[in-house]
Amino acid sequence: MKTTIPPILLAAMALDLGGAETHVISLAREIKRRGHKVMVASAGGRMVSMLAEADIPHVEVPMASRSPVVLFRAYRRLRRLLQEQQVGLVHAHARIPAWLTSLALRGRPMPFVTTYHGVYNAGFPWKFLTTFGDRTIAVSDDVRRHLIERLGAPASQVRVVANGFDTNLFRPGLDIAPLLTEFGVQASAPHVVHASRLDGPFADVAMTLFEALPLIEREIPGVRLWVLGDGDRGAEVRRRAEELNARMGRQAAVAVGLRLDVPRFFNLADCVVAVARTAIEGMACSRAVVVAGEGGYRGILTPERLQEWAAANFTAREGGRPLHAQEMAADVARLLKPDASALREQCGEMGRRYVVENLSIEAITTQILDVYAEVL
Repeated sequence: MKTTIPPILLAAMALDLGGAETHVISLAREIKRRGHKVMVASAGGRMVSMLAEADIPHVEVPMASRSPVVLFRAYRRLRRLLQEQQVGLVHAHARIPAWLTSLALRGRPMPFVTTYHGVYNAGFPWKFLTTFGDRTIAVSDDVRRHLIERLGAPASQVRVVANGFDTNLFRPGLDIAPLLTEFGVQASAPHVVHASRLDGPFADVAMTLFEALPLIEREIPGVRLWVLGDGDRGAEVRRRAEELNARMGRQAAVAVGLRLDVPRFFNLADCVVAVARTAIEGMACSRAVVVAGEGGYRGILTPERLQEWAAANFTAREGGRPLHAQEMAADVARLLKPDASALREQCGEMGRRYVVENLSIEAITTQILDVYAEVL
């Protein structure tokens, strides 16, 4: 018998550029497309407009803060939201939204699902602020092990469901002419695109790429690096890009900030340097990918490495090495050489095929709805 899905509340920290945030938006749109009622609660951000375009309600709840005063305000708003709206199932993404919604649900029996998109601090007091719900979704095998072994999640309640991707939005063949016009560049120049949050250690990849760029240019004249994203180190990244351009005597590095047209930039790229969701988005656009970011450095994603790296959600959490400009430069230059077109094409076709067959938002939403059915 088919399970009836009640109105769903998706709770997230915020809706600025990020892997979990983009997944929440894609999931909400696909749930609505299938005829179910869904709404999103978060601290807001520049991607809320994408929900509005799909006519999906969004309620601002400040879940992106660690301030006790702000968190208490978020808890009260969630309690009121659950009282006033006809919510029948809550799905929280990340630790703070999971903890807050678990508190707001006290005394109100309701199916509760959580998703953990990465590994989290297991020390005091964070381990005791970790909530699992009736079912917990881990986005990869290594996250599942972390939840069970380090954070104490009941193994019988954990399911592995990867994040989903809109393979119509992230695809090859997109028109890059608007970018060429906006920035006054030629498509023929070798282009490297890096997309990431530029907060704390996440910005280290951009800094390493700046160091690697002159080394790459020795083998690939005219190479251009694009850095997409923003965060608390965004100004530092932009300053370093300007300093590098002054040294190289041309606009070799462009820090463009947060953009919502990321698929166009990936279509411009000859290779993408990224990790986790942004690495997979590059794969969906049929681009060769260098995995660098969370956990350090892994290198070029090739067919023989695909299944192993997929188990860690295309991060460097398992088997990663420290970031070194020389190693990164060698890998990027290898992909950009004129005689490497076959390698780029092989890696790009492999990546696109893997995402379409395994990670489309349609397939992933079906798996998530199956998890919902377990708790209803």
